[in-house]
Amino acid sequence: MEKEIVFCQSHIDFYMDDSGLSYSHPIFSISGNMKSGKPLQVLVRNFFPYFYIEAANGKEYRKEDIKESIQRLDVKATVLEVEAVMKQTIMGYTEGKKTFYKVTLNTPHASAALRAFLEGGVVIKGEKVRFRVYESGFPFVLRFMCDLGIVGMSYLKVNSYEVLDSENLTLSTSYESLETLPLTGVYAILPPLKILSIDIECVSAGNSFPSSKSDPIIQIGNTLMLFGNEKHESQAIFCLKETTGIPGASVHWYDTEKGLLESWKKYFMEVDPDIIVGYNIKGFDLPYILDRGEILGINDFSILGRSKKKAKTRDTTMSSNMFGSITTTEVEIDGRLIIDMMVVIRRDYKLRSYSLNSVSIHFLKEQKEDVPPSSIGELQSKDKDSRRRIASYCLRDTVLPLRLFSTLSVLINYTELSRVTGVPIDYFFTRGTAIKMFALIYRVAAKEDFVVPEVDPFESNRTFEGGFVIEPKRGFYNKPVSVMDFTSLYPSIMISNNLCYTTLLTKEQYRVLGGIRTPTDNYFCSAERKKGLLPRILVDLLESRKKIKEELKKEKDPALKACLNGRQLAVKLCANSLYGFTGASKGKLPCFEISQSVTGFGREMINFTKNLIEENFSKKNGYTHDSVVIYGDTDSVMIDFNEEDLGRVFEMSKRISEFVTSKFVRPVSLEFEKVYYPYLLINKKRYAGLLYSNPDSPSKIDTRGIETVRRDNCGLVKEAVETVLEMILYQRNVEKAKRFVKDVVRDLYLGKIDLSLLVISKSLTKAGDKYGSRQAHVELAEKLRKRDESTAPVLGDRVPYVIVKKGKGIAAYEKSEDPVYVLENNLPIDTEYYIEQQLSKPLKRIFDPIMDNVHELFKGDHTRVMQSTSLKGPINTFLKPADVCIGCRAEGRIICSNCTKDFHVHLQRMQREVEDKKERLNGCWVECQRCQGSIHNQVLCVNRDCPIFYMRTKVKKELIPLSEKLGKLRSFSW
Repeated sequence: MEKEIVFCQSHIDFYMDDSGLSYSHPIFSISGNMKSGKPLQVLVRNFFPYFYIEAANGKEYRKEDIKESIQRLDVKATVLEVEAVMKQTIMGYTEGKKTFYKVTLNTPHASAALRAFLEGGVVIKGEKVRFRVYESGFPFVLRFMCDLGIVGMSYLKVNSYEVLDSENLTLSTSYESLETLPLTGVYAILPPLKILSIDIECVSAGNSFPSSKSDPIIQIGNTLMLFGNEKHESQAIFCLKETTGIPGASVHWYDTEKGLLESWKKYFMEVDPDIIVGYNIKGFDLPYILDRGEILGINDFSILGRSKKKAKTRDTTMSSNMFGSITTTEVEIDGRLIIDMMVVIRRDYKLRSYSLNSVSIHFLKEQKEDVPPSSIGELQSKDKDSRRRIASYCLRDTVLPLRLFSTLSVLINYTELSRVTGVPIDYFFTRGTAIKMFALIYRVAAKEDFVVPEVDPFESNRTFEGGFVIEPKRGFYNKPVSVMDFTSLYPSIMISNNLCYTTLLTKEQYRVLGGIRTPTDNYFCSAERKKGLLPRILVDLLESRKKIKEELKKEKDPALKACLNGRQLAVKLCANSLYGFTGASKGKLPCFEISQSVTGFGREMINFTKNLIEENFSKKNGYTHDSVVIYGDTDSVMIDFNEEDLGRVFEMSKRISEFVTSKFVRPVSLEFEKVYYPYLLINKKRYAGLLYSNPDSPSKIDTRGIETVRRDNCGLVKEAVETVLEMILYQRNVEKAKRFVKDVVRDLYLGKIDLSLLVISKSLTKAGDKYGSRQAHVELAEKLRKRDESTAPVLGDRVPYVIVKKGKGIAAYEKSEDPVYVLENNLPIDTEYYIEQQLSKPLKRIFDPIMDNVHELFKGDHTRVMQSTSLKGPINTFLKPADVCIGCRAEGRIICSNCTKDFHVHLQRMQREVEDKKERLNGCWVECQRCQGSIHNQVLCVNRDCPIFYMRTKVKKELIPLSEKLGKLRSFSW
């Protein structure tokens, strides 16, 4: 008898095995780590797939006859067993269980075909019988996990087993020997997992984007880290051709790419990482490595996992409202979790750009060098020291994804999500939201003998109103405005009104049984008659979150605190996602009666709350002022008490929240959240305010729907809007804000605004001909494709562009241009476009409630300026001007006879101007050298997400005419 083994599982899959039995059968492969971090694999036998059926005619049949009729079908499967069981369907109110048949097979791969046959009808004793099929499409891995009580990233105990491989610890057991351990104490904390971040560098012919079919890998960078220790353990880089060493890293170099790849694979297998991290590693690095290994004919190169299975890549198409249709590549390496930080950040955060540099600036406050492909090729072909520079650059690109991984608590947060929803952690990187909610529902339904019907995705024309919005009383409020939110509104509505699949009544049932009639004329039974499954799940989730937050306050261990915080966030996400799950027509289990009823109740509650507050907290009831709800949106109301005393506002807000809460059925609760003072209400879903969470001091400026967070405006808009809000709300100086806007407008006309602030970025979500109208970023993408197809943007990319001047009457989409191309070719910017189409609209929205004539910000003396004809602008194009006097600007010589008396004044001024430019350029160089990690190497970076890149180019161009003028002045002949 072997000693029991406890381990944290991180990866569950299955394969079909032909040995040992007379038919093919599934073996589950569970990978994980013991508390020490030692990896192991457990192979689990004897668990078979099954689904449920019931006769559509309501009759019962002998299970032997059903088994015989199924076995006769032309399906490659063995029916192991058919048994009669007592169940009830989850869809619709029923008063008791009835007979269903549980069909157990030898393989899950035949379920879809069998479903089609059974729904079409099979012959039983000469009678054609149609069956309703339940749960045949439920993923087999999830069936295994749910039935055994296993959740993602949980600890398991193997009570009895056979050791198949003691060196690479591999066990074999039956599913009955597995025991799930509670996620508390030491079993809440993950083991010290090995995390390897990788990045590759390639060179291509003609400086185009590398192709794995023809272009070699010249370097593979690796940084290893143990989870729980943010400092990396080691770094190793594998290089093509001799490369100078790097302190703190192991540098290995080879004469051939094949030698490089063979040695890297050996290193990879010796390191034996549990998690592989990188930036765009699924879309580029890993598929490229696998392709090159195959092309070079390296034996078993693709066996990179913890079994003999080959690594696989497959293209998948993801559709979403945010990104449209995007084709991505999934990579599977047995027993190893792959986390692509670009995929994680694109899905979880709304950013202006998703390049590694832009993301690093946003989260880490660090810049990243971006060496162009042409320079990579030159450095590779030069010498060992130049190849060392590539290696430093490559290793840097392995460190940043690891830092993002740690800073954003990716592993902890997704671990807790997988534990709460019960699905494997890799589902969060490869699948949508619906399957997680479906698994959560199924896990509870199965325990209570509910069966879940098969529902095919469908396009629905059914529409229902969204959340109720109280028409905003727009304006600038220079007195405190209170904000109150319904806590977990939609889950609370589902709980208090017993809205569920299992409680849904027909109109006829409602007439007989009574119950709840919703604002959308749907019917549900009362909780007294039958407590719904979804409300019970939601109650458990909300109570669980409350307990977790209480534990969090008491917990001292940092590791446990991180786990608990991740778990309470995961529970909150799940509770809020159940409502959306019921309203998804393409989902696993849509029920519009639930989703439209929820929003219907929500609209009634917001309206009722408004009336309740305004009627009860008014002058007629003894208050000094009438309370007015100036805005309400879905689950919140904003109240103007016409009161200047912040302490008094906080006191009244608490009183109102308690009063309103008392008028609703539990668990509905209106909570006082914050106060805005002052507050700028622009329109529906557009506002800004200085937020107070206590009466003593403000916390921050809070905005919604304003261009500080929009990604399709240029950076100048964000900067201008943020500064204006700071001046209006925090400094309370409207006149200063007006002057600032006028200065920005004047600087635009004078060409003093950096190019980096004028770049606009939009996603390429579909092919050009699929857009309803011509778009600037789409036109530019096509233009770039014609220039160089290999480096042109593809679907899913954000396309950066600026609008250049091309004359009157030309549409904006025809004037979009690549920012780097603009710099290189000195193209002029369309100033009018940036003022009229970018700046004026958001700024007018802000100033409209504050000033009478908002147009004066954009028209007036400050716009009557001559656009500079010198190189002061970062991106303007110029004709070479004739010499003019630097004093009075008279044409002729560098200084005219009338101004020679002040020659030394002008000379000193010109010298200072040139020195200032040189100092600024030196500052750019120093920053770029710091970023690239060397003060000796030439700066090659062309990172278009970096403002220093544009500034550096601008100052270099400005220095040329200034230096020429200074030279002429110094050599001036009297």
